[in-house]
Amino acid sequence: MEIQTIVRNSEPMTLKEMQDAVGGTIQLVYDDGETQIICNEEGKLMDLPENERATDIWWDKLDEQGKGWGTLDYLVGNVLILQGTARMD
Repeated sequence: MEIQTIVRNSEPMTLKEMQDAVGGTIQLVYDDGETQIICNEEGKLMDLPENERATDIWWDKLDEQGKGWGTLDYLVGNVLILQGTARMD
């Protein structure tokens, strides 16, 4: 299974489009007012592979906020990075 980090900067996605992109129920794991990171809420339970690219982006965002590398948790499966007008309300 090839995992993807999907970056969107314009045109918001519907809930169904987001669910289809991550392969299940969505979970907002990061929102700094400019960037939102969304993954599959049950991805680890489904034993999806680690998404290294999305995890690195997430850790960088946490580091920028002075939160260090958090708990060194990681993201799995397809992950959405929403910015600009693509962000959810």
